[in-house]
Amino acid sequence: MSKVLIAVPTYGQSLTWGAARAVWFHATREHRFDVAQSSTSLITMNCNTLWCTALNMRASHELQWFAMLHSDVEPVEWWIDKLIAEAEKHGADMMSAVIPLKNFTGSTSTGIASAGNAFNQFCRLTQSQIRHPSFPETFGINEAADALAALPEPLRVVGAPREQLLVNTGCFVVRLTRPWAEKVWFEQTDGIEIRNGLWSPMSQPEDWNFARRVSANSGKVMATRVVKVIHRGEAEYHSDQIWGQPRDLAGIPDLRF
Repeated sequence: MSKVLIAVPTYGQSLTWGAARAVWFHATREHRFDVAQSSTSLITMNCNTLWCTALNMRASHELQWFAMLHSDVEPVEWWIDKLIAEAEKHGADMMSAVIPLKNFTGSTSTGIASAGNAFNQFCRLTQSQIRHPSFPETFGINEAADALAALPEPLRVVGAPREQLLVNTGCFVVRLTRPWAEKVWFEQTDGIEIRNGLWSPMSQPEDWNFARRVSANSGKVMATRVVKVIHRGEAEYHSDQIWGQPRDLAGIPDLRF
């Protein structure tokens, strides 16, 4: 049994009913937990406030894990138990549930970074790829690259860089006991660069930056489909269903099927 801090960043102090239920009633049967909440329009300040709360509570509350759930994400019952079990099984330091984007492209907020580029992703993984029977339930960067290359067309993606798996923090756990815990934080980075002869805005979201920092400090970052979620917006986007494009056509230069 471990001790977990469940962090809930909100804007306007509101949660969907499913997210509130997942925090207070259906988070864990196997671990002890406290809950921390922060509410501001600055998402990175929200997340870093909660991260600092966990760091400051580590010793006095004997915390081993930091968990986060976004206010519009509704995971299955006992999601913390499932995430920690997968992390322990695979020796992961950060374990993230795959969450579909709130649109009908079928893309998720789990992706593969472009080699040597702080902004671009090589591709996002899609519901069709992740839900394929041959795709591993839980995967790191090497497992993801291998699985993509072995998928049938039109799902197959070859030559994926093995530099960094980019995962979301809408439903995840990370170890607080690692010596690098004080060297990671949430930060959105923005910039501009020339793409196809034109100046274009670039951005890296706070969750992918957090995952990059964990990896840069020798932490093992993984994602899983074991924890099913609903990403609630204008519609319900279920992680255990398939819709949209077979692969991320926007992120991959070679669009041949």
